[in-house]
Amino acid sequence: MKIMKMWRNTTLFAYFRFMGYVMMIVGIYLIVNGIGDYAGQSRQKDWLTTQATVTDVSSEVVSSSPGRHGSNSSTYYIMAYEYAVDGETYTGRTGRMSSPRLIGTVITVKYNPEVPEENTAILSPNTHNLLVLLILGTAIAVVGFFLSGVLELLRSLLRRTHTEELKKSVPETGTGFDSTAIAKIPAKQWVPRLAAWLLAFVALVLFVKFFLTSGTSDLDKFRKAAAAAGYTAVDSTEDIRQSWGIGSMLIRSVSVHEDSLRLDYCRLDSADACYRFYAAATLPITGEVTESNTFTGQVYAVDSPTNFAAKIRSGQIMLYVYTTQEGKADVLAFLEAAGWWSE
Repeated sequence: MKIMKMWRNTTLFAYFRFMGYVMMIVGIYLIVNGIGDYAGQSRQKDWLTTQATVTDVSSEVVSSSPGRHGSNSSTYYIMAYEYAVDGETYTGRTGRMSSPRLIGTVITVKYNPEVPEENTAILSPNTHNLLVLLILGTAIAVVGFFLSGVLELLRSLLRRTHTEELKKSVPETGTGFDSTAIAKIPAKQWVPRLAAWLLAFVALVLFVKFFLTSGTSDLDKFRKAAAAAGYTAVDSTEDIRQSWGIGSMLIRSVSVHEDSLRLDYCRLDSADACYRFYAAATLPITGEVTESNTFTGQVYAVDSPTNFAAKIRSGQIMLYVYTTQEGKADVLAFLEAAGWWSE
């Protein structure tokens, strides 16, 4: 009985009905967007292919709904590229891709022969994406349709022919919902609550974006620690973006470059990008290897008779180290004091 009373609560029903409308809109948007994208790609099947050069790359983290083991997220990569047609240079951007390409990599794209600046990296219509959006959009829209009370409203309109009877009747759904309850709820009861929830959500997003994901303070702390240890650290962002070919995946870096020492402290735009960067990075020497893999990060170091090199990763941060055996002790002491090395 208590459960039925809870479900009959008009304020709770108003929330469900509102969410139903939102889900219907989202579902219809996914369906229309999927059909529109596929139709647009089909119209491009007569476009010509050409070779393009990647000029920049960045990553984007997309979070999904929380699961059994916490929230899930996927990382996608977006490449900027340029290509030439009849001596003219044009630019374009890919959509989301599952893996990155380094700056300078050659890829195949299509362009409109009548309007060469129109281009795409999708070489054929993507049937898989169309099916996913159609199935997902339909499922969301159907659930929203039932939650919104539209079905019961249509039934009521078909059953009742007189306006007076509609006002007096209180049609019930199979779940005990009152299909006319939303009209009886004063706006002052549920609108402020909904607005408060939306404001709280916006505040949480802003907090995560500007405080939890900010990496500038880490880089500045590294620079100050380097200065305290007698090293001169300078901004090396643009140099590393180009020389290592990682483009805008690198948010910022500071480096110490001296005759017998190189330290590069880099923050990338996602943990997945940092992991790929770490896995692909090679050290310039061979010798005795020291390797450590923990939940919080990875370390791979090499000792040769004359030099020492290491790459260290944690989250979105990667540190590259290269020095001589004579300078190794001082460098490792600095890294240990900064929290980036432990024997």
